[in-house]
Amino acid sequence: MSSSPPPTPPPGGERPSFAEENAMRIASESLTHYDEASDTYHCSYGPPVPAVTVHDADRGLLVRVEPRSHQVVGFSIPDFKAWHAAHAEPDGNFEIDLPPICPLGSDEDPPEG
Repeated sequence: MSSSPPPTPPPGGERPSFAEENAMRIASESLTHYDEASDTYHCSYGPPVPAVTVHDADRGLLVRVEPRSHQVVGFSIPDFKAWHAAHAEPDGNFEIDLPPICPLGSDEDPPEG
């Protein structure tokens, strides 16, 4: 998922593929917020829903997953200034490439807590 607006449709009336159309819809419904006090960047896809948080150590972020469908519904980046310095493009833009579905564990149930 990208932090930038969805791409504009190509000229000539060509329709985007289903995957591109879905990505544009999700991006257009995304809500982002930077919490300066905690230095945390938050992004939610669509309206808020109950979710569990999964630590994604490879990307250095926390992924929010709807427990029944396993659909990714957002993410947070703690220690955002340091993360941004390490991952952003020279122009300041960055992309988060998350799968639409995220398994919650070997037993497929959210952790108790």
